Amino acid sequence: MAESSNHRPLTGSGRAHSSTVTVHNIGSGLTVLSSVFFAIVLLCTLTGMPGGNSPSAMTPGYVGAPRNNRCNVFQQPGYIAHNPYPVWKSYDPDCESPTIFPDLLALTPGAKMGTAASLRSQTLSTKAKDDVIRTVKNRTVVLVGDAVDRAMIHDLCAMFNEQPIPVDVSHPWGSSLKMPAIKQGKSAQGALLADYCVLPEFSTIFTSFYHYGADTDELWRTQPEYYPPGLFEDRVTTLLKPYLDAMALRSVNGVKAKSNRPDLIVFSSNLWDLAAWAMEDERAHLDATGDLSDIRLNWWRSRMVDMIEAVRLQINPSVPLAWRSAHVPMTKVNDTVEWFFSSMHSTTMPAPIEAGHQFATPNRVMQLNNARRSMLQLTGRDGLRGLRSKTMWSASKQPRLRDIPFGEVTLGQSMNQENLLNPGLESHSYLFWSIVLAELYDSLS
Repeated sequence: MAESSNHRPLTGSGRAHSSTVTVHNIGSGLTVLSSVFFAIVLLCTLTGMPGGNSPSAMTPGYVGAPRNNRCNVFQQPGYIAHNPYPVWKSYDPDCESPTIFPDLLALTPGAKMGTAASLRSQTLSTKAKDDVIRTVKNRTVVLVGDAVDRAMIHDLCAMFNEQPIPVDVSHPWGSSLKMPAIKQGKSAQGALLADYCVLPEFSTIFTSFYHYGADTDELWRTQPEYYPPGLFEDRVTTLLKPYLDAMALRSVNGVKAKSNRPDLIVFSSNLWDLAAWAMEDERAHLDATGDLSDIRLNWWRSRMVDMIEAVRLQINPSVPLAWRSAHVPMTKVNDTVEWFFSSMHSTTMPAPIEAGHQFATPNRVMQLNNARRSMLQLTGRDGLRGLRSKTMWSASKQPRLRDIPFGEVTLGQSMNQENLLNPGLESHSYLFWSIVLAELYDSLS
């Protein structure tokens, strides 16, 4: 018998049910949708998802992230070029080097002669002028660090033909030095709180504030130049916060901050920590140039959580906070702990002290730089708890930290450095301020 066209061997003869057609149509639709989905995934893999919710897209201060929809050249592979001033140049022609700093020099009369005469932009567009004024006018930038930051302030003043001003107990902004002296019976005479440089044309203040690193045991208290308190958190509370308050309250020679809230804070902690470990190794008869242990590196990372949180809590959590890496020095015989310590409270840079302990070896500097970089954007299961604050950081919960890759950008320039604490104006300070002003510009955009 001839089979009907509707005969189905498994279910017997008869007309196909309408649900069969429906299932067939749904299956075809799903196939088409799947093809479209995989095509979109492939395109996103090749080009990147515009407006995606990756950490880099959401938090432009993080490593490798774009800066306000434009590339951050200092996070790109590159090299130092001279045209004629030093710039960090990316191999990507679409990722241009920012010119805020050379443009600022070009707009400032004092920078047209002397040290920075050849380091200025030669021509300025109207937009470039507007960008400079909007970025620096009535701004306050605070460097929280060590003698290297002091050198950055001094070199900045040199480039603008201005004089750096030391802040001691006799300065109207230095009265916070009196209280620790009273409590601990130690004279405040000779203690240095900060240095600052003013650009009067723009009413801009750049200042540095000094601390003793991550130490929690008052390690330096027996040194004659030591001035309390030693704990970083206490220095922020009793010295830095009152200093910023005084800067906004009292005018000194016509100079006054518009607010006790800075426009940018640049934080660092490295040389004091390296010095402390070198002294510990010396006492234990260990090699003070060997690699840092896991215990030391993890302790340091935990302390960085404490210190950064202390700055945010005392100053203002909304203030943009950038983290500077350490430059990698060419180790010299006179780069000693003793010389480094004497620089803390001297109103002028002291002469190098050769008879002492070397401490800033390139391997240890790079270990701290890499530890710092790991904390700018935690990934995976990497979590950190503050040693004292117990504050927890994780990949999903940490403050936005801006990157000042000073050590990475100047790597290899140590042959041009003057010494550890004053690495050099053109080879280091110029690039440092180029990065800082680019971050300041970005934070205001």
